[in-house]
Amino acid sequence: MDKVDKQIIAALQEDARVSLAQLSRQVHKSRTAVEARVQKLIDNGVILGFTINVAKPEQAEQTAFLMLTLHGNVCHLVFPQIHAYPEIIHAYSLFGDTDMMLQVSYHQFEELMILKDNLMALEHVADVVINPVLKAWR
Repeated sequence: MDKVDKQIIAALQEDARVSLAQLSRQVHKSRTAVEARVQKLIDNGVILGFTINVAKPEQAEQTAFLMLTLHGNVCHLVFPQIHAYPEIIHAYSLFGDTDMMLQVSYHQFEELMILKDNLMALEHVADVVINPVLKAWR
């Protein structure tokens, strides 16, 4: 690997989307020569791939399940009250210790805490447990 290869790598690290024409101007070589050098760097395993950086990945949409315990068999009374929340994707009535399960979409954990507080303020809600999704398998 010579000086030109190192310049090419540095330029690609700075901007992986730089055009071959621009890259060739930066290293003072022809477009064809730069293209051949880049391909050789890839073939030799020096360049393993091209990536992008995404601003604020913590702002990505995430999913959580909220488990609601209600005072009695009152899902039919609670659902109309929660239906207006746009972050609730699905609402399920369940059999067992948990009466309702809500699938919600959020960007920041604080949004979940606000939603939990709002749900806890409803007349028939006894408890809300938040289960953020760590990884979706399917």
